[in-house]
Amino acid sequence: MRRIVSIAAVFLILLLAFSAHAAQGKLGFTVDAKFDRKMLDADIKQVVVKSVAPASPAERAGMKTGDVLQQLNGTPLVGSSARRFFATMGKVKPGDRVALVVLRAGKPIALTLVAE
Repeated sequence: MRRIVSIAAVFLILLLAFSAHAAQGKLGFTVDAKFDRKMLDADIKQVVVKSVAPASPAERAGMKTGDVLQQLNGTPLVGSSARRFFATMGKVKPGDRVALVVLRAGKPIALTLVAE
């Protein structure tokens, strides 16, 4: 059992090291997410914007702290796979367009962010 854990840890470290060298796009916001846990994944309950970096693609698109993410590239987030959401966000490259729909004061707002 220890050997399996060691191999998994080495694999994770290599994966993170490789990911750090890949050109990942920056959008300029952080989120606080709530999930319904499942066996191998989790369903998204809510994703709230926690912070928006100054002069970032998120700020230029009009994103505000407290916005609730409703859709990512046309796919509703509530009830969808948390693993798929974070994988999609992790694959964003500089120049990619990310279409979001956020809920602000009870009204949906469409935003398009261009990753740096």
